[in-house]
Amino acid sequence: MAEKKETAKPEKALKMEKAPKPEKAAKPEKLPKPEKPPKAEVPAPAEAAAEEEKAPANKKINKMTLAEIEAKLSEIKSAQGGLRSRYARQLLQRKKALGA
Repeated sequence: MAEKKETAKPEKALKMEKAPKPEKAAKPEKLPKPEKPPKAEVPAPAEAAAEEEKAPANKKINKMTLAEIEAKLSEIKSAQGGLRSRYARQLLQRKKALGA
């Protein structure tokens, strides 16, 4: 009859010893928060009214007057060094449409 071959049984896995956890570093001391500067005073009503009268910084080109367009073109010319930007070209188109 056939002999039974003994199959090698894998040995039980050795239990790995866990390395001891390193001690946690001491937390740095919290520094006190700097004092906040006092809030700016609210402007007087006359000053607030003057600020409201100023044109908004991002006024749409199609709502600008000829004088506003001229002012913007001069700003762009000095800031960007010319009139080649898309914004400058749009302003020039609007100026032409207004008939100047």
